[in-house]
Formats: sequence, C-alpha cells, structure tokens
Amino acid sequence: MQKYILALVVAAVACAPSTDRPADRITASGILADVEALSADSMEGRAAGTAGAARAAGYIADRFEQIGLEPLGDGYLLPVELVGLKKDVGRSSLGISGPDGALPLENDVNFTYWSTAEKPLVDLADVPIVFVGYGVEAPEHGWNDLKDEDVRGKVLLFLNNDPQVEEEGEALFGGEARTYYGRWTYKFEQAEKLGAAGAIVVHTDESASYQFSVIGNTGSRRIWQRTYRLDLLGWLDSAMTSVVASSMGTTVPGLFEMANRRDFRPVDTGYRLTAHVETAIERIEDANVAGVVRGSDPELADEYLVFTAHHDHLGIDPNPEGDDEIFNGALDNALGVSAMLAAADAAAAAPPRRSMIFVATTAEEGGLLGSSAFVKNPPVPLRQIVANYNIDSPQSFGLTHDIGAIGLEMSSLGASFAEVAAERGFRAVGDPNPNAGSFYRSDQVNFAKAGIPALYLQRGTDFVNPPGFDPEELRLRNYHQVTDEILPEWDLAGVTRDLQVLFESALRAANADEQPRWVAGHEFEEEWKALYGG
Repeated sequence: MQKYILALVVAAVACAPSTDRPADRITASGILADVEALSADSMEGRAAGTAGAARAAGYIADRFEQIGLEPLGDGYLLPVELVGLKKDVGRSSLGISGPDGALPLENDVNFTYWSTAEKPLVDLADVPIVFVGYGVEAPEHGWNDLKDEDVRGKVLLFLNNDPQVEEEGEALFGGEARTYYGRWTYKFEQAEKLGAAGAIVVHTDESASYQFSVIGNTGSRRIWQRTYRLDLLGWLDSAMTSVVASSMGTTVPGLFEMANRRDFRPVDTGYRLTAHVETAIERIEDANVAGVVRGSDPELADEYLVFTAHHDHLGIDPNPEGDDEIFNGALDNALGVSAMLAAADAAAAAPPRRSMIFVATTAEEGGLLGSSAFVKNPPVPLRQIVANYNIDSPQSFGLTHDIGAIGLEMSSLGASFAEVAAERGFRAVGDPNPNAGSFYRSDQVNFAKAGIPALYLQRGTDFVNPPGFDPEELRLRNYHQVTDEILPEWDLAGVTRDLQVLFESALRAANADEQPRWVAGHEFEEEWKALYGG
C-alpha cells in the first residue's frame, strides 16, 4: 500500500498541468495522494516524539527533495527538543486559605494546578495571592493593569479575556473579538515576566467561551513545556472565585467591573497559597521539516515568506472503545501538510522575487511548540522573515462561495487575499467566532508575537452545492477522534481552490516592492516596528 501511495505522489507531480499560472499546479489528486500517505495507519497517528512522527517527518523530507526544495542546513530536519512535565497527583498537594477559611478545593473538579518550572520539586509556603485584573500591559492603548506594582514572588490571579472597554464609542481592545491580551497564555507569560511565583486564571464559561471541564484536568495530564517557566500554574472555577470575591466585598461580575477601569490597581485578595508539587520531567527529540525555494531577485531573495502546517497528531489511543486505536489525523492536519506540499511544488516551478520557506511543524497539538522553536531559533535571521501563511484543517467538503482566512483584517496579507478571492469571483470572510480567539490558537501566533504578519487559512461555509449533511457537525464529530480519516464525504475541490487563492496572494506579497505589514494600531504593530526597524 505504501509503495502504491508513493507511486501516486510521483505520478501526480509528473502530471501536474503545464500553465503560466503556478497556482494551477495545485490539484486535488496531488493533495489526496499525500493525505493518504500521511494519514495511513503505518504513521501510527504521528504523535510528537514517536516513531510514527519520525516516519511522517521522513516522508515530508523526501517530498521536499522530490519537489526540488533546498534544505535549510545539513538536511530538511530541524531538531526540536520537547520537554514533557507530569505532576505526580498522589504526592502533590495544594491549599488556599483566607479571611473565610480554606477554599473547598477539589483537584481537577473546581481547581487544577501544575508546575512548568522544570523542577522535580516545588514548595510554596503561605504565598500571597494578588488579583491583577486582566494583567494587561498594552502601551498602544495606554493601558497598564499593574501600575508598576511589585508582584515578585507572589501568586497572581488573572481574569480571562481582555478589558471590555469602550472609549469614544469604540471598543478599546477587540470588543467581542479576543485579542492576544485575552489569551490565557498571555497571562502566564506576564506572570513569568513580572517575576511572580505563580499564576491562576479565573474560569467563567462566558469569558473562556468553553466549560471548565475542557481545561479542568490539565494538572493531571502531561504538559509540554511552552515559553513560560513558573513554579505554579492553575485554573480556578467561577464557584471558587465567587468565594474569594465575596471575601473581597464583591462578586465575580464585580471583579470584571473592577478590572474594566483604567484606574484599576492590583488588590491583595487576603488569601494565601501553600503547595507541594512533584513533577516527572522527560526530554524528547523531535523535528520540524523545512525546505526553501530561493527567490529570483538578488535584492529580495534574502527575505522570506514562510508557509506552515503542523505534521503531528495524537498518536495511538491507549484505551480504544473499539478495534480502531489510531488517531489518523487526516483532516487535522495531514490535509494541511499536503496542501502546503502542493504550494511548495507550485513555488518551485516558478520562484517569486522573495524566497519561500515551507515548514511542517511538530508538536502543535502539545502547545504550538514546533513553531515556537522555529521562531525562537530560526534557520535564517528572524528579521528576514516577512510573512507567515498557516494551514490547519482546511476545507474538505467542496467548493464554497466564501473563503475563510483568520487574520483577514489584521494585515496587508489579508487585503491581498481578499483581492485575489474577489478577482476569482468569491468573497473572503474572517473569523466566524472572534471571541474564541482562533488566531491565537494555531502556529501563526508565534510568528505574529514576534512581529511577523500572518494569515491562517480557514474553511468557508456557504457551499456552492450544499451537501446532504452538516459539514461542521461532521467535522466536530471526528475532531481529535480515531474517526478522523479520509471520509466518503470529502470533496477536495474546495481546498484546492482555497489554496490556489492563498498561494496567489502569497505570490503578490513575495513579488511586491514593499514587505507586508500590520494595519495601523494592531496589537503586534510595535513588535513589527522593533523587528524591522519600521
């Protein structure tokens, strides 16, 4: 079967249409052949750090070589060290006490906690818990929740989301659209930056846009190290937060009201935390897979546009309900990697002025770790990377009148994408659920945080020929399940067309005299200026 699939790949490349428009080399048959290979049972679900992931990375490297991409070093594999952290639940303990006594905490029920300090043992004794509102420092809005308060060595209590404030009739931050300031990752990064001992994020269904059960057992799972190292991290549910708020003379809604003011200052909650956390630490070697199409313009070839798609998935189910135990990850994200390979083939056939790097990242499912490693230790100087296009679970159910791109309104990349879509007779649409903060939940966010404009290809919903089923329901039913396989309902005309639009818009950015940039006043504009000297 594997030899048959590889033969399909070679045939698809050899039979790609001859055309003056490079995007027309992107075909459904070529994409499908790579999906079949990457989602095969032999890849064992491609979990980061496993033999299956290594097998998938080797396949992608071979495809890069077939296409004609150059390696960005000694080979196509860029090593990534993954650090796994797992709390010993039986030997760890935590308590929080205050004016009204000890909180009735139930581990992984109304509170969950863990450590990312990379220490086998963490002990905290009677550490003050300070309420810091949203914990936001946004110089572009003149907003600072910390007010230069010294919170070193303390545990910080953060609200989820960003300040819900209107000034002069306009939302100061994103309004209903969540900005990065509203992501829980930002809160943890802030705590580390401020020298805190720990960070606890308050969960409410409204502010998080999901139930506590989604993250409520985080502390009992293996955690992959991200960018923040703290002795203690945690989530507190709204019922326990209500007890703390009551001791402070307010309610949970009252805490949000306090924090939605410019004059907010950190408040000592009156509660203290004591914890003993034992953590098992493991280090795993994995790899991103990267190749480059060198630009044709001697003056611009040292600038790079980067395409990304994560090659990892969830591996093998240790407790399968039936005979199928492999998380094949066909849609998430074998289809995205296969689409990226098709774009690489199109770029190699007619190199643009700027260079294009294609990266299959690892450990996206573990916390966007492969893309974080790429940005932190790039194979070319970071300031020479001018744009990122990310592909994750693209359209698999046919053509739509609309084309989705998250980040559409954020940068010149989105404007170019919308122009190409309109020229082809389709309309570009942005994030259908902006409060979920989807832009901050896939690999593009690591580029954006560094200042690099980014765009995230998504699915349209207005089908040209509506299928006899609910595409979103079917997608969600198979999301992160062993049933995420190539389905009879798949129609790759949609992803083919969408990718052609994305690629053509990328060509415009690659061939333009000016490099891409964020729209004025965007939350990452200051990072863009710092990176490029703008």
